Amino acid sequence: MENNTKSIDQVLEDYSDKPVPRDKTKNYLSMALIWSGVGISLGLLLTGGTLGVGLSFKQTVLAAFIGGFVLAVITALVGIIGARTNLSTAMISRFAFGELAIIGIALIQAFGSYGWFGVQLGLFGDTAAVAWEETTGFGGNTTLFIILGGICMIATATLGYKALDALSKAAVPLLIILMGASVWKILQDNNVTDLWNLQGTEEPITIGTGVSLVISSFIVGAVVAPDVSRYAKSQKDTIIAAFMAFFIVTPLIVLVGTVMAQVTGSWDLVDIMIGLGWGTFALLVLMFAQWTSNDNNLYSSALGFAVVFKKLKKWQLTVISGILGIILSLFGIYDNFIPFLNILGVLIPPMGGVMIIDFYLFNSANYTIDKLAELPKIRLLSIGCWVLGSLVAILTTNGVITLTTISSLDGILVAALAQFILLKVSGNSLPKMGGDQIAS
Repeated sequence: MENNTKSIDQVLEDYSDKPVPRDKTKNYLSMALIWSGVGISLGLLLTGGTLGVGLSFKQTVLAAFIGGFVLAVITALVGIIGARTNLSTAMISRFAFGELAIIGIALIQAFGSYGWFGVQLGLFGDTAAVAWEETTGFGGNTTLFIILGGICMIATATLGYKALDALSKAAVPLLIILMGASVWKILQDNNVTDLWNLQGTEEPITIGTGVSLVISSFIVGAVVAPDVSRYAKSQKDTIIAAFMAFFIVTPLIVLVGTVMAQVTGSWDLVDIMIGLGWGTFALLVLMFAQWTSNDNNLYSSALGFAVVFKKLKKWQLTVISGILGIILSLFGIYDNFIPFLNILGVLIPPMGGVMIIDFYLFNSANYTIDKLAELPKIRLLSIGCWVLGSLVAILTTNGVITLTTISSLDGILVAALAQFILLKVSGNSLPKMGGDQIAS
């Protein structure tokens, strides 16, 4: 039994608490496909539909690419930390916030990803059941689809990066082809000039609001970019992958959603696909789009839990979390949990601001696995900057103050600025510390 357990551990090794070996690293295309798979989702298409009814098509193009550029920059900046250390987001956070503080930090990161896994799984079950009924004529069982979808997502998240990589290589090209074919079908009755001149049909929104919607669609994922980029062969691969996924693919998917919504008058992807005559392809698109997005949520959450629950392997945490996620989805988590997840969505981005400043300008030499024993229990200054960034993000979310109009970005910028000023004033870099100390 013990030998079998060791064999399973070896097969499912995903380096959750250690650097990824250099011989296991991947090139930019592998990461770009994984990040693109996360982006190609019902949520992003709906974001495009939301922009399409409030902006003209020209304005949507501008909002989509500005938002995609910001996401690419943040993903690259945080992702490079993962590429240089070959460590997960939760492990990197230990250096930025301290050994004891990481218990809270990693749990927030993990529950942020895990909560969305449960929510998206519930939405997957509902929509898959509708798609099944409309394409086959037989009644769809939401419970069955939640369970089947959950099992598929658990499988790839448990196998780790190699499974995410394989699924993305199979699914992303297919998804892009189907999306492109859908636009091509729409163009049979509408020429490019018609599309370019499309106008929003409902209450107008500003381009700034449109940019905010695009950024908000993946900002938490950008902050946990090291969970994927730790497998990068180089910093250059990380940068190329980030811009391919978020400055090219993400804006294009947003625009596909916009075209579909403006031309067909519907935001429902299944209805649109069926209306275009795709039939069973509608179900296939749905399954792959949600699978490639949601297994990453479970994957990142397990990496966060692995730093806290050290006695369990990452694959064990993935299976346990996935089963619990299925149960939560069956009980309707997606109807009641979103306000809580929105709070986590405000708390997580400022962590990225702290890590970026701390790594690039002050302590990059200390972000190595052999320095773990020297970490302080808590880095109070970093914790304070994160809290400040989170408070500002909460205030801007509720309209108390206005900065960039993008609450999550406000949190990153304020936390980063505070970290820079306070470290500069205090002359603080990570000191030589014993494990029991508390650092400023």
